[in-house]
Amino acid sequence: MTVTLKDLSKASGVSVGTVSRALNDKNEVSADTAKRIRQLAQELGYVPNRAGKALSAQKNLNTVGILLPSINGPFFDDIKQGIKEAESEFKDLGLEVILREVEGWDVDEHVRTIEELKEHGCKSLALCTVDHDKIRACIDDLDKENIPVILINNNVQNCKNVAFVGPDYHRSGEIAAALLYKSRSYEPLKILIVVGLKSHHGHAARVEGFTRELQRRHCDFEIVDVVEGMDNDIVTQQVTMDALKSHSEVNCIYMASGSGVSGLGAAIIAESLTKFFVIACDEIYTTRELVKSDIIDFVICQEPRTQGYQAIKLLHEYMSKPRLGKMEDYIVDNIIKLKNHFES
Repeated sequence: MTVTLKDLSKASGVSVGTVSRALNDKNEVSADTAKRIRQLAQELGYVPNRAGKALSAQKNLNTVGILLPSINGPFFDDIKQGIKEAESEFKDLGLEVILREVEGWDVDEHVRTIEELKEHGCKSLALCTVDHDKIRACIDDLDKENIPVILINNNVQNCKNVAFVGPDYHRSGEIAAALLYKSRSYEPLKILIVVGLKSHHGHAARVEGFTRELQRRHCDFEIVDVVEGMDNDIVTQQVTMDALKSHSEVNCIYMASGSGVSGLGAAIIAESLTKFFVIACDEIYTTRELVKSDIIDFVICQEPRTQGYQAIKLLHEYMSKPRLGKMEDYIVDNIIKLKNHFES
């Protein structure tokens, strides 16, 4: 049974306020009374309520608003799990999490959702959003209102965010190119690249890192096409099938997005007479199954659960201490997985 301040008040014969002041070393309580109350608290097994301290201090109370484009996006399931873990850990320190989920990357919808979170009274925001001028202006306005923003998973350039939590996308592309070179350097490479959105900063950075690394290695390669799947399985399947029909010379596929991988797999299966070397990004259930079925050769993962947890943890720390401006970015590891990792 939990021992409360009220229980200590009854046991010691003094008011709840006197008990609280004694346990918090306030001078208003005599030394003898304070000593008696602290001894009684120890004997009865009283555990201080961290939430009460946080609320009374009014410095740790933090309502975090979160925007994720996670509707029909299974990649974000692990990010949400990490957020839940952080919320559970810091809840008794005054942390409250308000999550708003949208579908896709519509800029105006993201702006509306950010405004809704602000109007709800959120004191800080964690956003996975679009690298766009409207979003930049929105984040800069939040900064003027002393509402700090941490960006999750996708960076927004040249804005006043506190920090970025996510992968090094450029390095991820370099790793994909190195894997391809090591595995297929004995033949000319005719590469189809599939992205979610060409305007997505992370996807673009992966493609740039991938291309530059192949060039650096003096690889015999050609990017025959770059298609946009809109992070949607149906669209990804259609644009991939169209590209493969138009470019029968393709022998390698690099998918620079985690979303839409089911569509990619369906397109490859439809072209079953041709063997493609395939590198994909981000581990979800479908990706694991496609790797196990030898449809995808490698997957480069980015620790989404850690991203969700660290974004909330960093915002909580930022709101609990004197504000020092920009924090250090938290960059997760790029992890290479292949069939052996997923076989039981």
